[in-house]
Amino acid sequence: MTGTAHPTAPRLWQRARLHDGRLEFTTPDGLEQALRDGFFHLDRPAGLDLTPGDRFARSFYLPAGDRTHHDPYRGFRHWTAERLGPHQGYYCRDADQTEQFFLEKRWWNTVYPPALAHQATAMRDLALDVLRAVLTHLDLPRDLWDEATGHALTAHGTHTLTFNHFRPDVPRRGLNIHKDSGWVTVLRSTEPGLEAERDGAWHPVDPLPGTFIVNFGCALEILTRATATPVAAVAHRVVRQPPGPGGKPDRFSYALFVDSTLDDSVSPGLFRYEPGTGLHLETGFGRFLDEILHNTYRPDGTGLY
Repeated sequence: MTGTAHPTAPRLWQRARLHDGRLEFTTPDGLEQALRDGFFHLDRPAGLDLTPGDRFARSFYLPAGDRTHHDPYRGFRHWTAERLGPHQGYYCRDADQTEQFFLEKRWWNTVYPPALAHQATAMRDLALDVLRAVLTHLDLPRDLWDEATGHALTAHGTHTLTFNHFRPDVPRRGLNIHKDSGWVTVLRSTEPGLEAERDGAWHPVDPLPGTFIVNFGCALEILTRATATPVAAVAHRVVRQPPGPGGKPDRFSYALFVDSTLDDSVSPGLFRYEPGTGLHLETGFGRFLDEILHNTYRPDGTGLY
């Protein structure tokens, strides 16, 4: 899949709000269309303060201040995978414009400032509510939800808050073509640049004020592929960010990812569901995640499966 031209008219992505555990879309067929699109806009819940996340996104990569000018949202480059574990902490990508910070929920209260740890938990809860709301519309028996989702709905799940800083002075691609590995992603973005591939063309997924961008991952696509309501995990990318005239601010984003457990003793991996015969193991999740991430960030690959 390579860069094809944008369509002459922008694609209209669906919009919804969460109310009493249900996704309420602004159009009658909004849910069905969103499941096919793989993306939709979700109204931000009242009272969810995004100030800590926005502040961290603009500061995590900067040097820490001194004792008289200490900023708890700066100076996080030393939190690396060597200290935190695989796929965790600060990364500066050679093939992309991004430098990133990944952190699973078990580290939130240790590493993040307290206000950001609180926001991360609120975004995690919102993402899990979205996943539950989607599952109610699938032909998947409720008593299989925990097993089918690799216990992502419980404390065993892998829940990660990830930050992206795009450096327009670096002459590289923005962020490579990929699909998210897991179940649901809730993205905070305020600038254009994200694109999704549908029907052989790349379509912008521009942010709407007061909303998150939600997309579905490979785990949900694999689980539902043989069902009456398949859910699409759509390839997406961030286009190269050009240097801005007049000191235009860099592009930032951050996202809460809901993935299956990485503990093989809790779940063996990703399943597909076939009505009449039940769950069938497709692959181990840890290996699948490693491959997706490796192929996303290598110079000559794409994070697809």
